[in-house]
Amino acid sequence: MATEKNVPLGTRLASMVLDHVFMTIICMLFFVPSMIKAFAGAFSISHEQKEVGGFSGPLLYIGLFGLALYFCKDCINGRSIAKRILKLQVVDNGTGEVASPLQCFIRNISCIIWPVEVIMALVNPNRRIGDHVAGTKLVAYDPLLVEQPRVVIVKVLVPLVLSFGLLVLVTVPFRLLRLSIPGAKYVESSYNEAESKALEQLYSDSLGRNLSASVRVYDKVERHPSIKYISVIYRLKENYLDDPDTSEELKRATMRYLHTMFPQSTFTGRAQYVYQQGGNMQASSNQIGMPIWK
Repeated sequence: MATEKNVPLGTRLASMVLDHVFMTIICMLFFVPSMIKAFAGAFSISHEQKEVGGFSGPLLYIGLFGLALYFCKDCINGRSIAKRILKLQVVDNGTGEVASPLQCFIRNISCIIWPVEVIMALVNPNRRIGDHVAGTKLVAYDPLLVEQPRVVIVKVLVPLVLSFGLLVLVTVPFRLLRLSIPGAKYVESSYNEAESKALEQLYSDSLGRNLSASVRVYDKVERHPSIKYISVIYRLKENYLDDPDTSEELKRATMRYLHTMFPQSTFTGRAQYVYQQGGNMQASSNQIGMPIWK
């Protein structure tokens, strides 16, 4: 086989930067649904219970699939988007043949230490840490020197599945951590209209000059049937949220009246304080009552 050309340092660094930019953009596209959900939830005021952030459930797995593509960027004939632009290719260090999709995946796991890999590229543009682990190297693309194999979809899918599976495993501790965050889900059928209206009337009589309150009281919480769930939306008539002292004084007052009907040990829930004028809105939210873990 003819001698392979060394990859110039500038070309190698350009490849790493472009690869990172292109793949980050692709990854972010897969996280867009989660970001839309998170932002929509942040600016919506309702009694409906929301997940903590938008990065959960099916949308999390969509984002993880996009991230999995990052580690499989070279799996089609050892050539990512950037490598095709700059005419580069990942090959087996021993045989000189095009690196297998699995080799390319193993090679790209080290992208998690991307800054270190950049430093290594300054020392040896042809082989970074991932290349030493996977037994690969980077060469200038030349189809006359390196035979280009037919793309086998199954061989490409194997590293993609491995990449996705590893990312799912990595997120397990974080998903378990969410279970330690205070939160409770009420039983929809246990809505108590009479107590909800009574608490609204109490707020109207006591703090009607400052706010109006929308209240929903539920008699049962999942896995905690003896605990009530109370959601209160306080719509402020003046912007008390701008001043920390005034805001805290108002919150203490609302809790004081709430506790006259429901002692703190008997319920959990959420309070939302909202001031809206024209198209502008300020809001503050906090957990009330007993902290209940999921």
